[in-house]
Amino acid sequence: MFGSFPIARVFGTTVRIDLSWVLLVIGTAALWPGDPLAAVINLLLLFTLVTLHELGHTLAARYFKIEVLDITLWFLGGMARMREIPENPKVEAVVALAGPAVNFLLAALALPFLLASGIASMSDIAPNATATLAGLLANFILINLFMGASNLLPAFPMDGGRVFRALCGVFTDWLNATRIAAGVGKLFAAGLIVLGFVSRQWSIAAVGLFVWLAGSRELWAVRMRRMQQQMREQTFGGLGERAATFTPVETEEPAGSGTKTDPSGDDPSGARRPSDNPLAQGRALDDEAVRRLEQFRGSIRKPRDSQD
Repeated sequence: MFGSFPIARVFGTTVRIDLSWVLLVIGTAALWPGDPLAAVINLLLLFTLVTLHELGHTLAARYFKIEVLDITLWFLGGMARMREIPENPKVEAVVALAGPAVNFLLAALALPFLLASGIASMSDIAPNATATLAGLLANFILINLFMGASNLLPAFPMDGGRVFRALCGVFTDWLNATRIAAGVGKLFAAGLIVLGFVSRQWSIAAVGLFVWLAGSRELWAVRMRRMQQQMREQTFGGLGERAATFTPVETEEPAGSGTKTDPSGDDPSGARRPSDNPLAQGRALDDEAVRRLEQFRGSIRKPRDSQD
């Protein structure tokens, strides 16, 4: 992307516009061969629906206590950037399906208005979207249906690819599920790239390239998380919940002192001495001696010879 700037904050999530989207609007208004106003209106409609699509992902993620950092609109669509997605098939599927569900819901809500508007023929659709209300409603429905259906293709990391990974995650571990989903996604990406070059539709080829690179990047991220997890287990797994067991040291009082040491091992400092204390093998230190040693702040002097 070319850099972005915030334009709004919706449901606590910042919505950002990438400069590529701004350049696309300006280029469309300046170079569109037909009605530039109609083209720009359709473009604004498209990216409004993309924003609502991403907000669907955002609300679903927040339901599972997942922080959504921001939503960015760019020339290929939109992205909801989340801090993390738990490696859980249910969470993955619900968050992924929330976006297309918003598009299908919007299309269903707009259909009664389209029927009430009395659309006469298909000529009111895309080319003359601004000519009539019916044409605008028809475009609204078609764009939503296209977005919802295309995002359900199993081209990881698109929504359908994430649902496919969630299904794979039910039967295998998350790394293998991601590897399978990324492999299938690359097949779709290669098909889009070839189709884009053959038909000279460079936007289709760009989408295929994005799917290929984004899927590879997410697979790499899952591998790195798994390696870090394995390293932590190898480093700390053998230590268990407690690295050492501490027990109180029973000390013997000098004969005739008339006092007994509390076997509970309470220490004025709040600490407990380990059972393998070497001092316990010889002359034990009583609680008072330990307290004085802990409070000592001076330097330690070399002991005098016995003849002194």
